[in-house]
Amino acid sequence: MKMKTRFVLEKLTIPLPNGTQAIFWLDGNGKITVGNGTFEKPAPNAFSLVQVEDCPFATPICKSVCYVHRLEEAEQEVHHAYRENSRAIREILKYPAHQCAAQQALAAWIRTHCKYGFRWHVSGDIFSLQYARFIANVCNQAPHVLFWIYTRSFAYTEPLLEAPNLIVNLSADEDNLEKAYAYHRKYGFRICYMTVSGALPNDLPEGSVIFPSHELRGRDLSDPKQAPWWQSLTHHQRKMVCPPDFFGQSEKRRCGPCKKCLK
Repeated sequence: MKMKTRFVLEKLTIPLPNGTQAIFWLDGNGKITVGNGTFEKPAPNAFSLVQVEDCPFATPICKSVCYVHRLEEAEQEVHHAYRENSRAIREILKYPAHQCAAQQALAAWIRTHCKYGFRWHVSGDIFSLQYARFIANVCNQAPHVLFWIYTRSFAYTEPLLEAPNLIVNLSADEDNLEKAYAYHRKYGFRICYMTVSGALPNDLPEGSVIFPSHELRGRDLSDPKQAPWWQSLTHHQRKMVCPPDFFGQSEKRRCGPCKKCLK
């Protein structure tokens, strides 16, 4: 299946204290490029890992519908970069001096190239507390940049509180919703709820965002609002739905113009 969204990559070479180098690949696509580029010409503004393998708290539902499986088939170069990042970050985390060098280099690159926003993980997730601290440190070294993340690694989110410019979105579905509620109550993180069946909880907190699976989107209709799932929603629920996911992506329907997950 051919992916419609355009992906871009940029190589970041990081000199390490022992005289060697590490390589990070920064990726981007038309949906998430925010003000750093356009929908047609996106700019890299994300750091990604491998789906499932780098998602220690992946649920059965998210594994079954993960969009990165399609990306792996259609964008092999991009997915190879994700795998290289997975290897590189684990090697860096073994040595405190390497961590400092990588944090400084990545933050400097972000300050220059991603003034309008940077996303952690188009693919992958937080795989350890140590990595969560790495993320928070990078955010703190680029204090004027807005960062955002979607995560099912709720147990690793506490270090992220140290970065006031990082928006934390809890990725939830039927399998982990109760845990998401608990962390929302504890820390105030937003819940981003993915529905595959079309069913929705009645008590999603104010500010939550709803992500419908592909089967629920009325993309084959002249007017997506005629889709049965959309017709079943209340007015309040419709306001919570991710517009790029349901209606299709465009210059106006992408992260940045849409701020549901970025407030």
